Amino acid sequence: MKIMKNLKFIIPFFLIGVVDQIDDDLAVVELTNDEHENINTVLPVEIFPCDIEEGEMFYFLYADGVTEIRCGEPPE
Repeated sequence: MKIMKNLKFIIPFFLIGVVDQIDDDLAVVELTNDEHENINTVLPVEIFPCDIEEGEMFYFLYADGVTEIRCGEPPE
């Protein structure tokens, strides 16, 4: 699946995301990496651990070899 292939490419970076729009079971999101580069992609809604809405933030947490998506703003 092309979506997951792109996700594997971007996961090693620290990423903060914003949901731009939701269309059926897909979320169009804008991700910003630790170098302040923007990446636009589409993610399945089912991978989020919470109910998401347009404009909400999320981030990827990579620790101990595991990548998690967390809802809301990352801790300072």
